[in-house]
Amino acid sequence: MTSANDLRLAIRGLRRSPLFTTVAILSLALGIGANTAIFTLIDQILLRKLPVKHPEQLVMLYQRGAHNGSNMGSRMHSYPIYQDLQQKATPLSEVMCRRTASASVSIDNRTERLDAELVSGNYFTMLGVVPAAGRVFSSREDDQVYMGHPGVVLSYDYWQSRFAGDKGVVGKKILVNNYPMTIVGVSAAGFTGVDPATSPAIRVPILMKDAMLPEWTWVHVPDRRTRWVQVFARLRPGYTVQSAGPALQALFMQIRRYEMTLPAAKEWSKYSRDEFMKGQLLVEKADIGYSSLRNDFSIALVVLMCMVGLVLLIACANVANLLIARGFMRQREIAVRLSLGASRGRLVRQLLVESLVLSLVGGAVGVLVAIGLTRTLLALIPAETAPLMLHATPDVRIMGFTFALTLVTGIVFGLVPALRASRPDPWTTLKDTMGSIAGSGGSLVLRKSLVAAQVALSFLLLFGAGLFVRSLQNLKGADTGVALDNLVTFQLSPAYSGYSDERATLFNQQLVDRLRASGGVKSAAYTAVSILSGDEWDSSTSVEGHKAADGEDMQAFMNAVSPGYFQTMKIPLLEGREFTRMDEKPLDDEHPWRVCIVNKKFADHFFPGKSPIGRHVGQGTGPDVKLNIEIVGVVADALYEGPRDGVHRQVFVPNHGNGGVTYYVRAQMASASIYNVIRSEVRNLDSAMPVYAMKSLETQLDETLLSDRLVALLSAGFGLLATVLASVGLYGVMAFVVARRRKELGIRLALGAQRTDVIWLVMREVLVLLALGLAVGVPAALGAGRFVSDQLYGIQPYDPTIAIATLLLLTVVSALAGLIPAHRASRIDPILALRYE
Repeated sequence: MTSANDLRLAIRGLRRSPLFTTVAILSLALGIGANTAIFTLIDQILLRKLPVKHPEQLVMLYQRGAHNGSNMGSRMHSYPIYQDLQQKATPLSEVMCRRTASASVSIDNRTERLDAELVSGNYFTMLGVVPAAGRVFSSREDDQVYMGHPGVVLSYDYWQSRFAGDKGVVGKKILVNNYPMTIVGVSAAGFTGVDPATSPAIRVPILMKDAMLPEWTWVHVPDRRTRWVQVFARLRPGYTVQSAGPALQALFMQIRRYEMTLPAAKEWSKYSRDEFMKGQLLVEKADIGYSSLRNDFSIALVVLMCMVGLVLLIACANVANLLIARGFMRQREIAVRLSLGASRGRLVRQLLVESLVLSLVGGAVGVLVAIGLTRTLLALIPAETAPLMLHATPDVRIMGFTFALTLVTGIVFGLVPALRASRPDPWTTLKDTMGSIAGSGGSLVLRKSLVAAQVALSFLLLFGAGLFVRSLQNLKGADTGVALDNLVTFQLSPAYSGYSDERATLFNQQLVDRLRASGGVKSAAYTAVSILSGDEWDSSTSVEGHKAADGEDMQAFMNAVSPGYFQTMKIPLLEGREFTRMDEKPLDDEHPWRVCIVNKKFADHFFPGKSPIGRHVGQGTGPDVKLNIEIVGVVADALYEGPRDGVHRQVFVPNHGNGGVTYYVRAQMASASIYNVIRSEVRNLDSAMPVYAMKSLETQLDETLLSDRLVALLSAGFGLLATVLASVGLYGVMAFVVARRRKELGIRLALGAQRTDVIWLVMREVLVLLALGLAVGVPAALGAGRFVSDQLYGIQPYDPTIAIATLLLLTVVSALAGLIPAHRASRIDPILALRYE
């Protein structure tokens, strides 16, 4: 009953002060909402366990060190290594493998581009996933015969969106990459796989590799030197990640000793063999799965979580200041209640209830803020084939976090003001009316200390935001070596539509000719690897006249490009010639290229001061590598993966075959109509060919820099929000100071003080608070800058320009916040002030 009375009194009191209530709730809503939004992403990407059977038993296995072969992705193994682990690893009860891919799926004469996953037959059974319809894969039925299991399991979400949950689709024939397959079942609702951020629409047995990855003709399943599958496993009872490590490393060394006896190892030098035997097999907990999105955004999310935590502290300090001021205004009421016998504990409890009501309402509004902010963030993340499995709507976990944060916040900002307000001297307070306004000097010191802390935290946030914004500007302004204006890119995969090498080459030649002849198009070309997207194709390279030293980096970043590529990208040709249609014809199956073009960095490294034209290179290293590719041109340097990776040594070869291609079309002017021209020309050649990833190259660069953009955008927003909150707190304190010194200021004016003197008297206190805050904030910001130095580009973490700009901004904002009460102080009527006293 007492609690209910406290609640009624708290609500009634807050309704009497609508301005105070509104400011307090908005401050808390913004702080709690920002924290909830960032935690929503952190929980789903970094913390949440997979919805599978006993996720705590799952581990991921990956290699570190030289592997002396090709590598097709992150944390990959060869298929034979996966089989060795499956059959011989004592600490592991079960082992499965998987590979993500894209696929062109034709259902009822409608073709669409989907995200797919190749999985071993025991994938579903190991994870404990049951079918929602039909069946899922099993080792006995789907892991026996190479290219002998053309079955498809649909994801639950894709089954619902594409087939409206019709169980009749089980047994339906479809085309996957123009290969006939049968839908055998649907996976359970809620199962998204081992990647918490995305979920493939279809899953296909890994032994259907040739159908699912038709352009990867060089990847052979029995080949131990080609790493292309990720491996997950379950630990046997009694094993931990730490205890399983030595046994698995011993098995890995046994496997590598065996591989040293195979024919492929005969060409390795002693140095290569020694480095090969230094390799490690690492074991990592996989209860939260593995996600490339997590790798891209984990650091950014942690940085943002620290920033929004500081914003919440500023909001709490702001509300605490408001409550202290409100407590001073209520000292007469509190003194009366104490005089009538109310205990101090009873008063503290009621004041805490009031602060908790504010916090709970602020938290409720904050949830709405969080939903809007999270949706905005998710909208910025591209998901072209696989929909993001991240949700903006908070679930029970997120609501629990928000509720706990709300309670802690209410107690943090409410306890000290409640204790301070509940201990006035009833006799002094009731005798002196001014006591209800002035309060004790200690309370004012506390309020000023809170404001100084807000200034310090604001400087920290604004300085960090300035670093991130400048870093993003440097990244976007980096010289790419490519003219980005009016350049549109899109992708096609002829192999996924059943094209042979010869037919795909002809298709690409016809399409690029039609695009070049289209109205509004200046030039067009295509490549095997899209640039500025983070993709890369590197290969060890032998160079005529250069003897590689042990351990020397002989990697060259490769790309296969069409004639007219350098003209389309506006990359200057420095020496020699570009490719022609004659260059696109392969010499034979074993030697697909006769000529190449290198960039300036490659030429300067291997042929300093000399012309590389007419010299030869070869793929691979070792004494038996044939140097049969002639250098016919040198082009200027251009970025490959992105600004952070810088310029690499590059080798360009002619593009031919049925592999996936990225087109670049340079338009006469910026116009969305060029997209329709592109789709029309592709449709005229093949109406069933999916066109995907169509965007401007400027958009592509923005997507590559997405993590930097999010940090810069949000840190700037949070920094400005913190500054606004701090300025509100400063204004409140100075308004209180003016009210407290009303009699003194009236006397000064009555004795002839100038209004400017009164204004300076108030502003001097503002500057003192600002200086105190900066004295803490500046060193803290400079020290914190070192912890985010790895996230910066082209700027030092102690950049003086940003520090000075931040200082000036805070000074101006603080001055404006203090000028309003200072101006009011200068206009006090001395007679009224003295009469009031």
